[in-house]
Amino acid sequence: MKLKVLATALALLATSACVYADSEALNRIERLEQSQSTQHQLLVQNSSPSADASKAPVSQKKPEKKALEPTVDQAKAAIIVANILTRFEYDKKPLDENMSHAVFKEYLKMMDPAKLYLLKSDIDEFEPVRQNIHTMLMTGRLAPAFAMFEKYRDRVEQRFDHALALLDKPFDFDVEESFDLDRKKAEWSTSEEQINDLWRKRIKNDYLRLKLAGSKDSVIVEKLKKRYINNRNQIMRMNGEDVAEMFLNAYGNSTDPHTSYYSPSSAKNFDVQISLSVDGIGAVLQKRDEYGQIREVVPGGPAAKSGKLNPGDRIVAVGQGESGPMEDVVDWRLDDIVKLIRGKRGTTVRIEIIPAERGMEGKHTTVSIVRQKVTMEDQAARYRIFEAGSNGDKRKVGIITIPSFYEDFDAKARGESNYKSLTRDVRVILEKLDKEGVDGVLLDLRNNGGGSLSEAANLSGLFLGGPNPIVQVSTAEGTTSNVRSATGKLVWNKPVGVMVNRISASASEIFAAVIQDYGRGVVIGDPTWGKGSVQTIRGLDEFLRRHEGEELGSLKWTIQKFFRVNGSSTQEKGVVPDIVFPSAFDPTELGESSYENAMPWSKIAPTKYSGYDSLAEKIGPLKTMHEQRTQQSDSWKLLLDELAYARKTSDKKVISLRYATRLEEREKMSMEQSQFEERRKKLGESDVNSFRLDDGLAAGEGNLTQELADEKKRKESLDIAIKEAANIVADLAKQK
Repeated sequence: MKLKVLATALALLATSACVYADSEALNRIERLEQSQSTQHQLLVQNSSPSADASKAPVSQKKPEKKALEPTVDQAKAAIIVANILTRFEYDKKPLDENMSHAVFKEYLKMMDPAKLYLLKSDIDEFEPVRQNIHTMLMTGRLAPAFAMFEKYRDRVEQRFDHALALLDKPFDFDVEESFDLDRKKAEWSTSEEQINDLWRKRIKNDYLRLKLAGSKDSVIVEKLKKRYINNRNQIMRMNGEDVAEMFLNAYGNSTDPHTSYYSPSSAKNFDVQISLSVDGIGAVLQKRDEYGQIREVVPGGPAAKSGKLNPGDRIVAVGQGESGPMEDVVDWRLDDIVKLIRGKRGTTVRIEIIPAERGMEGKHTTVSIVRQKVTMEDQAARYRIFEAGSNGDKRKVGIITIPSFYEDFDAKARGESNYKSLTRDVRVILEKLDKEGVDGVLLDLRNNGGGSLSEAANLSGLFLGGPNPIVQVSTAEGTTSNVRSATGKLVWNKPVGVMVNRISASASEIFAAVIQDYGRGVVIGDPTWGKGSVQTIRGLDEFLRRHEGEELGSLKWTIQKFFRVNGSSTQEKGVVPDIVFPSAFDPTELGESSYENAMPWSKIAPTKYSGYDSLAEKIGPLKTMHEQRTQQSDSWKLLLDELAYARKTSDKKVISLRYATRLEEREKMSMEQSQFEERRKKLGESDVNSFRLDDGLAAGEGNLTQELADEKKRKESLDIAIKEAANIVADLAKQK
């Protein structure tokens, strides 16, 4: 099995890519095929388990701990990844001893970021691996990395078994001692006694959090046992595919923050995320104890139409077709359950459930559902109309929330006429808003991490017309070209606002930057992430000359740097809004500049483009009106006070483990938060983002019904910042 020879230049996200490997790399793959079986396991990555708040009994059952060995396909994947990244990544770095040390450090950080499991002696034992990762990758010899994981897995089992034993003994909450919450700079424990004491304090803090929230001792012990067993079993269920993915990701992340390897299972999940569509039943699952549980039913999907599956239902078994055998899936990994339920559209799947309303001892029910293509509309662009403005002079502002820049690449490639696309969805929304007489639009890109580059370009075209240059892309060799919006007429010619925050990245930054550079609209919020690079993603089996059913996963790697039409890069600096809002994020902790190996900012010559001259002179007056309005706004004062309070409370790195001390702190916090809640209520502001006292629960342990209600409320409500951003768009509309 040989790698393809480079036939065409690497291109953008939607184009094909071929990679050249030298004869030695080809020989390595051939030797692997000759010496080992080509059979491989098609496994999946587990999602984070979460315990349930119900009274289901605690199962002490441990998953079978199997020896993990890399497969031939995983070895091939390593060789191909090493050849791609050393030859074709934008910022090529040699695969040498220095890189070996960097990968080793990253691999340990992925396994044990808080240094809670491994000992210093374990790290010393791994020293030969640290020195030789570069040769391991080039030869596909992954066994040492797997051995490292197995040692880590043993330590995880050991630590949680120790934790379970500690729960059978009482804690002394009168002694004054503390627990360090921030372990980023912690050293590895040098002895069992030292790490056991660390765990004693960790468990004591978990116990104290629940105790302060009002739980009884017996309930606390039961809940923590569930949590620790689930956490232990999550790691013990990890398989060879998970380990290979983590190790190759450690390498990818060491070369570039945005280079990632996807195992075969993860690659399928990535496709679902970017396309917002999947063939299945239309249900979102989560792990609760040993069960897969229905978290949400997608509106309009097969499950919703059947009326027989509901949030909270627990899955017991899954069968294929009308009469295929039922497979017991209790205590399975969540992704393995999902893999059984997904399948070819038009086929039938049978699911045995414990209905939520019947409780854990209730009668089981079997539901038959025909799989169909399901589109996740809840993750697509959505809008609402808001009456914004000051002094009784209101304007209708359409607020369009864009969670990601999605596009169904596969459906588009197949020539389907109605493939899922952000630009198509927003075009429909804009046409509706125009018919409803909206005066301006505000596109909310907060927390939008990006997506398809072509969607960023084409979405821009709705507001600029086309074809217009949207962004410049440059290769490592210095070749620069323009990415243009699709040919088409201007869809929206009224005022535009774009709201961003520190989490807005990549495609979000391209869109915000081009709207700002053309003077087409006002950008509002806080400075963005600062990602200024382009990645391509390819299935690694494409690089084999003869593909015989291998599933090697996919690689996403950096191939270009992008620049604004004015020549400036968003790399590290991000997009600075025209009107800056106070931020909830610490830029030193979050953003491109926080990466040790981030590419530096740079600049190239601007490209030719024709902007809108009228907006520049309006920014000053818009800022003045914003400042005058917010100085008189009790809601804005509330926002500033809440941000200051959040920063103050989050800065605490060390916490007391004495009950009386923590109770006093909690009572003070309760009083402070009640004051914020009263101010929100008096001002008519939504309480969905208000402060809440710590309930001591981990993710997934709360009440599912309440969680879903909060999510729904969060989607439907408008926060203080977005309403002020809409006011700014209304001000802009008045200046036309």
